[in-house]
Amino acid sequence: MLNLTLQERQVILFLITMALIGMGINFFLKKYAPARVITYFYQDIGKVDINHADKEVLMSISGIGEKLAQRILEYRKQNGDFTSVEDLKKIKGINDYRYEKIKDSLCVE
Repeated sequence: MLNLTLQERQVILFLITMALIGMGINFFLKKYAPARVITYFYQDIGKVDINHADKEVLMSISGIGEKLAQRILEYRKQNGDFTSVEDLKKIKGINDYRYEKIKDSLCVE
């Protein structure tokens, strides 16, 4: 072959093994890590934060009209920020049916 000593062959084998392990780790990081990050990071994109939205933004959600948007703002003013989207059920005019219709468009930050 190249007339390498036993120690030189062992070093070359070690380097090749480390390169293959590194390429395998790199492959798995590129294949699986971005999917988890994107899922976590983008889960609330397109949702309206009910603690910061104004009347017009609330009215842009299907199922929330002018009166209901005003009630949400009044509730927020009197009671402070919402702790969860489910707190909307405490507002007059938001029954279980309406809540199910609008909950996926809202978030609390």
